[in-house]
Amino acid sequence: MTLESQLEDDLIAQLTQDVHQWKFRYDLRTVDQLWDNFFRILESNNKDQLNDHPLTPNEKMTVRTAIVKPTFYRATEFMVGANRQVRYHLRREDSSIPDADLLILDNTNIAGGNSVYEVVHQVQLQKKTALNRDRRFDVSLLINGLPVIHIELKAPNVPYRKAFNQIQKYIDEGQFTDIYSFVEMFVVTNGTQTRYISAGQNLNAKFLTAWVDKNNKRVDNYLSFAEEVLSIPAAHHMIADYVVLDSENKSVILLRPYQIHAIQAIFKASRESKSGYIWHTTGSGKTLTSYKVARNLLQIPSIDKSIFLIDRKDLDMQTTTAFKIYANNDTISVNETNSSYDLADQLTDGDRTVVVTTRQKMQNMFKRIDELDQLPKRYENLKNMRLAFIVDECHRTITPSQKREIDKFFNRKPLWYGFTGTPIFNENARAKNGQDARTTEELYGPVLHKYTIGDAIRDKMVLGFSIDNQGGSNEDGNEEDTKKMDKIYRSKAHMHSVATAVIKAAYRKQGLISGKKYSAILTTSSIEKAQKYYRIFKKIIDGEDEEFKIPERIKKVAPDFPKIAITYSVSENEDDSESVQDEMKQSLADYNAVYGTNFSMAELDQYNQNVNARLARKKAQYQADNQRLDLVIVVNRLLTGFDSPSLSTLYIDRPPMSPQDMIQAFSRTNRIFDKDKTWGQIVTYQYPKTFSEKIDDAIVLYSNGGEKYAVAPSWEESKQSYVSARSKIDMYSFDADGPSIYDASKEEKKKFVKAFQEFDKALAAIKTYDELDTEEGLMQLGVSDITPDDWEAMRGVYEDILDDLRKDPDEDPDHNDDIDDEYELESFGQKEIDERYIMNLIQAFLPESSDNQEKASGNEISPETVKEINGYIDELAKTNELLAEIMRKLWQQILQDPAKYAGKQVDELLESLIDQELQSIMREFADKYKVDYDQFRYVMANYDPKLKGNKQKGMNDLLHKERFVDYLNDNPDSDLNKPYRWKSEVREQAKQYYVDKIGPLINREA
Repeated sequence: MTLESQLEDDLIAQLTQDVHQWKFRYDLRTVDQLWDNFFRILESNNKDQLNDHPLTPNEKMTVRTAIVKPTFYRATEFMVGANRQVRYHLRREDSSIPDADLLILDNTNIAGGNSVYEVVHQVQLQKKTALNRDRRFDVSLLINGLPVIHIELKAPNVPYRKAFNQIQKYIDEGQFTDIYSFVEMFVVTNGTQTRYISAGQNLNAKFLTAWVDKNNKRVDNYLSFAEEVLSIPAAHHMIADYVVLDSENKSVILLRPYQIHAIQAIFKASRESKSGYIWHTTGSGKTLTSYKVARNLLQIPSIDKSIFLIDRKDLDMQTTTAFKIYANNDTISVNETNSSYDLADQLTDGDRTVVVTTRQKMQNMFKRIDELDQLPKRYENLKNMRLAFIVDECHRTITPSQKREIDKFFNRKPLWYGFTGTPIFNENARAKNGQDARTTEELYGPVLHKYTIGDAIRDKMVLGFSIDNQGGSNEDGNEEDTKKMDKIYRSKAHMHSVATAVIKAAYRKQGLISGKKYSAILTTSSIEKAQKYYRIFKKIIDGEDEEFKIPERIKKVAPDFPKIAITYSVSENEDDSESVQDEMKQSLADYNAVYGTNFSMAELDQYNQNVNARLARKKAQYQADNQRLDLVIVVNRLLTGFDSPSLSTLYIDRPPMSPQDMIQAFSRTNRIFDKDKTWGQIVTYQYPKTFSEKIDDAIVLYSNGGEKYAVAPSWEESKQSYVSARSKIDMYSFDADGPSIYDASKEEKKKFVKAFQEFDKALAAIKTYDELDTEEGLMQLGVSDITPDDWEAMRGVYEDILDDLRKDPDEDPDHNDDIDDEYELESFGQKEIDERYIMNLIQAFLPESSDNQEKASGNEISPETVKEINGYIDELAKTNELLAEIMRKLWQQILQDPAKYAGKQVDELLESLIDQELQSIMREFADKYKVDYDQFRYVMANYDPKLKGNKQKGMNDLLHKERFVDYLNDNPDSDLNKPYRWKSEVREQAKQYYVDKIGPLINREA
């Protein structure tokens, strides 16, 4: 059997096997030793700045206090530095000595210069609160003395998720603070499976990333991962070049492997003056990749500007906003262009910047310059510039003739790098037009890197699609008679049946069945039809539809469902009639009434942006339930380029689109979000047979051999899987009178756990199908239905048996039998509102920093949001009253004086209050029974309510006879006047204190 310690030794050996790799510092075992080592390196690298005057203890404390930050984001923000160098300006304690501009990290000297690479292990950390424990970290990688990458390992017979959960536990305990706040990357492994994730206060296991090589082959073995990712210079590049800060969400982003490979491929091509394109599936983070490409190209001296070119105004604003969020802490400026004049000014200003602009502005600038009789000097300089164009959605952004026009304008041919998830191939090539390029490769050059939808779904970077081709309720099946079918699809009867079908389908497809409220898009073929749909939905919402009422099961979960809006590009509406304009005014009035906005027809652009932001739910202000948007009706807007992880469903009432447009539209739905969102849901209401064929063709074309991952199983397949899994679980009795699994052998318990997990997956999958919406429910499959009480009983047995197996793990990984003891049940409803959800809502309204007056005010908290958070805390109180009361106290303190908490972390504030409450509770007990406080704290920290009182760790030491004497002296008239009575009472009350007061505060999952 391979032990965890052996994995650790082998990893360190791999990391240190070459002279120019990491140096093992086995002597660094405490935080104080790490700081001493940091200052030793700092002084060594800054001898010229220190002028032979070493740092004094006070100066070291000044530096330490200044550079340590309260969160991973703030620490990484500091580590960005300026011009790829991280410095701290120190005013010397002795005023006669010049100030020192101390170089902390030099990213211009990777794998050379003054960069020091060290690896440490088993660093000891002291507990932060009364009931926590001292901890030891597995392996940490230090650059110039600061831990920037941390690795937690488990033995091969233990799931790597345990290492992930352990890191989150340490974060919650406040261990990744002080010098460990500089960690930017976590790695978890059990030797055979390895994942990495960016540092954050609240980690999401869905974003654990496996490394893949340039050919998208997985690298799971931890030593192979260490060789490819953690060696020098790769690890330093990861920290220096492939970390991005999201200034809006205050999060650290680590690029995924395929993004890194694409950036490296473009960088290599640009040095060779070659162009090409990147085929990365929609939803894989192309905007972030292209930002890094645009930014990194400016490191090449021969390139004067990098231009991110897009083809729509709304995407211009969206992309510029995203780029500015990423560039907020970067050394490169991102400039948007307000007009073709502004574009010309920016291109000729001499600054090395990333420019975001539209194709239309570029063409207008060329036209205006060509009309000049004599070129000004700056336009002559412009024509001589060497530019690199990064083209978003390059399969459609620019035509061959438009690209020729741009190339012709410049004396030096620009470099072109396209990004698309749906390239144009020979199978869907443009129509012939002389010598014009017909495919993406002909237009831009060879594909430099590809990561297809098949790759992304396999790697769990995006979801697959669950497709339901329903057609219409009034069609006869003859799809070749398009005139007749189109007439049916334009009819009021068809549209009403679609609207009612959408609302019914939302119960499952938009997650209402599990308490979620995912958003959705309904796309149709014209603005006129979109407006008709809006009127139909509005009539249903207002209760004025005589034929259809919103089902009670939906109203029970979401009384105000669906909250709707309609949106389209201004250019789509230029020739519309006055009546349609009037309808849009009414739609705006409805929207303003629901959300408290004040948009007019003159502000359609701003309205559309607001709809985008509200539907995306990325900003904190739109995450509150009273601000949500359930369904947006569109024609073409939002079907490309729009990113919303909380959007689950696309309803389509229009004829089939081209392969590239179809995959683009589908891909609005398949972003990773939470554990309950398992597929991107697609429902079509026209031409079901044709849609089915066209969808199959599109998925084959763009999966590049990975189509088996792309589509959810059919109803028949899922039905068979459920019946099979159910038959295995029906072999076990959950009745108290039946044979008990509790008394079964260990091997039988393993079989039960494995069967139950398979059953849970099958049940969760089948619950997403509308075919279950009959009175028979599961009974239509030939099996009995299961009542809510039955569910709870089954889950209770499963969790008990799994807990028993956790306490008695197999030493030999070959006998692990595929038992995943970190498996999260999918089919059982989980509480929607938990501690972490509430903390995230509150955090969004805390001021960022007290140093900046603008940021110190924080986000305005509306009365509706205050009411909503209060309601969530009340909901939490139903399951954990103690925790809810402490949270309510903190929330009220923040409301009274938000500025007081500027720059603070809500989770840390809450932990501090919880620790104070725990200490108060334990001191109360210790004083009441005259037991030793520290000993009682030890008993509570290790308490197992399943064990008898005399079996609890530390209980015998707690009940020392001297403590009884102290109690009797203080309580001479007590009935507990015999040692056995006192001991029995202390044991019993210790259990009650743990169950009622202490357990609810320490045994909580956020």
